[in-house]
Amino acid sequence: MEFKAMLRRVAGGVAAVSALGAMLIAPGSAGASVTADPSTKFEVVYGATIGSGTIRWHQRSVDVDYTLKASYCRRLYAFAYDRQGFERSKRSTSLHCNDISSDTWNLPVDLAGGPGWVHICIANEADQYVKCEEYKVPA
Repeated sequence: MEFKAMLRRVAGGVAAVSALGAMLIAPGSAGASVTADPSTKFEVVYGATIGSGTIRWHQRSVDVDYTLKASYCRRLYAFAYDRQGFERSKRSTSLHCNDISSDTWNLPVDLAGGPGWVHICIANEADQYVKCEEYKVPA
């Protein structure tokens, strides 16, 4: 009889672990909802050069998923500003000549309120900005 009691305990423990596993696998089933961070599509065009992609807005940073289709020699820049208008971070590609480049940048804006807007710019081979567009955080 002692063996049967031990089997019941093991079976009860397995059932409890299985129930816990089901709750961990399906966290949304308990009524909790998770909202995705907002995103903004962008496109900056200068002649035959196109910088396009998505800006993903987070609490204290932005991610910029970009593709640069460079005609002649161009760079793509991204500048992140806080809500008071101060530049907090920037990233740029290397110089690309008549090719296509894709990547993701993270631009930190590590303070309360987070990012306010992003400027995306195309620069020429002399590293002068020839076209810029501004994208504000969605309301």
